Amino acid sequence: MTFRFIAPDAIRSASQRALLAQWDQLAAGRPFPAFAELRPDPAIHDPRQLVAWAVEGEGRLRKFRAMYQGENVAEAFNSAWAGKTMEQVVPMSLRRITLTPAKDCAASGCAVYMVFSTVDANDQRVDCERLLLPFGNGAKVEHLLASLQLTAVASRPRIVKHFDMQADVRLQGRIRSGFSAVVTEAATGDQRRASRRNVARAARISFARRSMTCIVCNLSATGAAVEASNPAEIPDSFRLVLEMEATERRCRVVWRRKGRIGVAFS
Repeated sequence: MTFRFIAPDAIRSASQRALLAQWDQLAAGRPFPAFAELRPDPAIHDPRQLVAWAVEGEGRLRKFRAMYQGENVAEAFNSAWAGKTMEQVVPMSLRRITLTPAKDCAASGCAVYMVFSTVDANDQRVDCERLLLPFGNGAKVEHLLASLQLTAVASRPRIVKHFDMQADVRLQGRIRSGFSAVVTEAATGDQRRASRRNVARAARISFARRSMTCIVCNLSATGAAVEASNPAEIPDSFRLVLEMEATERRCRVVWRRKGRIGVAFS
């Protein structure tokens, strides 16, 4: 299961986007915030849709133990998870699409977002949107916060049984912290931590033994938006040199869209 980087606005749910934005703001330049810093606002995101996991061990021995389980999640799975591991509470048929993203989130330190779907008794498609946020100290992820949202909630336990029989992954990807420093397209408008100016300057991207030309569309002291003919070929880290400049900027990709990427300078 491969997790490419996606833009924050790929998240469909407004409340999950708000939760992601809060996580990014708490990180404040770090890869992820500490769990103790989190104070979810019930007006923004319903705590009944959340599950908090403690991360135990590393590598193949890594496990996730439930610390908190929201009421909606308990109702959907018809079981209490507190103190149990993810392997113990998730049906065998769903472990691949639940455990693998959790392990990726803990190993990468990035938020992980997924949409997977099933078909209900009326042959109607039902989606489950899952957002995983890492928390910890230093470079080690110690906790995960999971948000689960169903597009149909009439009978959560019945819907979960349909996912148990059939679950198709529609979307999956990672999101690094720091995207607010490059661009935040929230409901309140276009806000940036660093002043951004629109430009149209040719530049060269270099990585490994390759290079390609691109256009820098807007620029600030902390990042830029870049257009390229083949952005999918650009790795997550590269060097950027603008025309008429000798300074080389080291960049990391924080979001990707069709024909364009957003980068933060490191």
